[in-house]
Amino acid sequence: MANTFKIGDVVKLRSGGPRMTVAETGAASGSVLCHWFNRNDDVWSPQHAGFKADQLVQVTDDASRDSD
Repeated sequence: MANTFKIGDVVKLRSGGPRMTVAETGAASGSVLCHWFNRNDDVWSPQHAGFKADQLVQVTDDASRDSD
């Protein structure tokens, strides 16, 4: 069974990538809308996309945070 995520949870793709914040969950569809920021030099750009819950894992340890 897929993970259950709540709004505000910090997640990332099972395959890696940036930390993202869950903004919305679609219980019936199994989709999870996530927000994150991309950095290009000193400019941060907001991003968002929907993923299937099975593609995501919850980030539970601050030590796993990507450093800049």
